[in-house]
Amino acid sequence: MQKNLAKPNPRILHGETKKMIQTFIQKFTQEKIEYTKIGSKYFLATKSLIQIKDKIKITPLLVGLYLGEEKEGKFAPSLALLEIIAKTSTNKVFIKDIGEMDFIYGKKLRSRHILKIEGETKVGFLKLIQNEHDENLGLGKISKEIKEGGTIIKNKMDRGDFLRREMD
Repeated sequence: MQKNLAKPNPRILHGETKKMIQTFIQKFTQEKIEYTKIGSKYFLATKSLIQIKDKIKITPLLVGLYLGEEKEGKFAPSLALLEIIAKTSTNKVFIKDIGEMDFIYGKKLRSRHILKIEGETKVGFLKLIQNEHDENLGLGKISKEIKEGGTIIKNKMDRGDFLRREMD
């Protein structure tokens, strides 16, 4: 099957390969995070750790804290990365305790769950989901205008996912 060469590659920016992790982080904060990439996976690593990785002759399986990976042309963040960027992001949704339980159980958020929204409120935008104490619970996507009611934020990833996978 021949690829369509006329389509621009969204991962190319001014002739340089743009890292998917950088694009994801920039949606939430301008903070710079030092990372290294092994295969399709990204890891939080200090400069000295990256230098050691580059010097050894064997490609390691991991280096530092796992931040996420590229899957099927998209970036899948880890909960650790969400926790890191939540410290400096202003792109958050704060939810009530009843919304916290629903979200962790993989359910959608409704207007009655929401305390306040920081940052952009347009449909399609990703938001960090925080509890009342500014602790990160996961990632959601705005699916409806806030004034319309109903399901407002779809759950994209939450802390309860790990437990659900372990039960299977």
